[in-house]
Amino acid sequence: MAHSVAQWTNAILAQMPRGLLWQRATSLDLYKYAQGYAQRLENAEASADSLLFEMRPESTLQLLDEWEEYLGLPECTPETVSSIEYRRYAVVEKYHRKGGLQAWNIQKFATDLGFTVEVVETFPHHCLRSCTYPLWEQKYRYILRVTVYGIPGAYMTCLDNVLTPLLTSDARVLECTLQRYKLGGLYYEFYYAV
Repeated sequence: MAHSVAQWTNAILAQMPRGLLWQRATSLDLYKYAQGYAQRLENAEASADSLLFEMRPESTLQLLDEWEEYLGLPECTPETVSSIEYRRYAVVEKYHRKGGLQAWNIQKFATDLGFTVEVVETFPHHCLRSCTYPLWEQKYRYILRVTVYGIPGAYMTCLDNVLTPLLTSDARVLECTLQRYKLGGLYYEFYYAV
């Protein structure tokens, strides 16, 4: 909705008093003075119009750093990934993220990150459970068992050579992200199945 320089000049001149000293001819200094401010107003309006695209994370480009700072990004990502498209995707995903910290939602969150996991929450035994329900110790009440499928050899073993990382980058991203969003007092046990 940008206005032209001539429209802004006429708007500025309309605000000035009328009279013999305030003539509005295009060849006079008053018109040229107003025209100088009109160019600035046109530039400011064009800049404001471009900011409409920055209001939503799906179309942001100039304010991507501010969106990341607002949402606390980047978080738990491999250092090799830093393209504009990936950064924008991370902003959009976190901005629209919904849900809580139930086991099924943690499982869905890990699935959205691209991992196949199964989250099991252990509950203590009580009189309303069946007799075949296992007797878990009280310490397991606050531990969620996260079984990750598809990352064989996530941890280094004693049979690996010294160049093998202690934890693969994929497993590090998953563990870091889930640890960041865990409920206070809960802990995760990660198991990597083949």
